[in-house]
Amino acid sequence: MGKARYAVRWATPALRDLLEIVEYIRADNVQTAARFARQVRSKVSRLAVFPHSGRTVPEFPSTGLREVLIGDYRVIYRVVSASRRVEILIVRHGARRLADLRGV
Repeated sequence: MGKARYAVRWATPALRDLLEIVEYIRADNVQTAARFARQVRSKVSRLAVFPHSGRTVPEFPSTGLREVLIGDYRVIYRVVSASRRVEILIVRHGARRLADLRGV
């Protein structure tokens, strides 16, 4: 019997973040941008089967926020177990602060 899957949903700000990052990388190197996009797709799609596989976001340990790291970038998400959903909230370069996540 297969493992139950979670639906993976991207919040609009996270999609916007991802598109901006890919465009920024693409301006310098098209192949690197495509590789990054594939890595994001691969790591995020794994969350449908392994939703708790990302680490707890260190800046917000008691919020339930988790993240997967892809190169220098952080894909931050939350697991909504009751509705079997993973919500991708933000994609951010690791050097940037996460102060704007306090209300998430």
